[in-house]
Amino acid sequence: MEVKKVKISGLTDEDIISEVKQGNSEYFSEIVRRYNQRLYRIAVSYGVFDDDCEEVLQLTYISAYEKINQFRGDAKFSTWLIRILINECLMLKRKKQRNRNISVEELVTNPSDDHLNPERHYMEKERKEILENAIQKLPDKYKSVYVIKEVEGMSIGETYAALALSKVNVKVRLHRARTMLKNIIQDTTDVSNLFTFGNERCDQVNDSVMNYIRRKEAEQVH
Repeated sequence: MEVKKVKISGLTDEDIISEVKQGNSEYFSEIVRRYNQRLYRIAVSYGVFDDDCEEVLQLTYISAYEKINQFRGDAKFSTWLIRILINECLMLKRKKQRNRNISVEELVTNPSDDHLNPERHYMEKERKEILENAIQKLPDKYKSVYVIKEVEGMSIGETYAALALSKVNVKVRLHRARTMLKNIIQDTTDVSNLFTFGNERCDQVNDSVMNYIRRKEAEQVH
């Protein structure tokens, strides 16, 4: 049976979660699309890359869906989701028990820069590579704070809630991360376009998660 598409992009997280809890699972697709970029960046900050990153995102969404009734709204849904992601990242790292290296070329999905001349395009690409390399050199405990706060643009409150740290600890780590980066590069003013998660990869994660949910629902019916 063809699933009717639901236009839900204007709803709040709370509205969507309420619908999902009532059995309207198709609403969960908006959650996946809404948080793919954020979760990808945070996963990268925990040293998870490539196919492993997509796997971790899928496991995070599936876990969140299956535990959706446990979400009581005591914290923001995004904070709850990030905590699940971090646990998945840590479990993956323990499972592999090794660190993986990645080239910047594998990380960057370049936006459409048709309006830029070739020289400016090259300079923009080079700047992103410098910034991403610098961030990758940060120790993990500083890198995760910096990515969540500066690259993803979350507030101090959201950052310490997501990482289960004190407010003071977050501020100290953020200050140290900025200081370390300044020793590597001079211009760190615009980091919002780093570690992008392309549309095609976003679609793949969304399709995988929603197909899993639909199969589970079908099994319950039969």
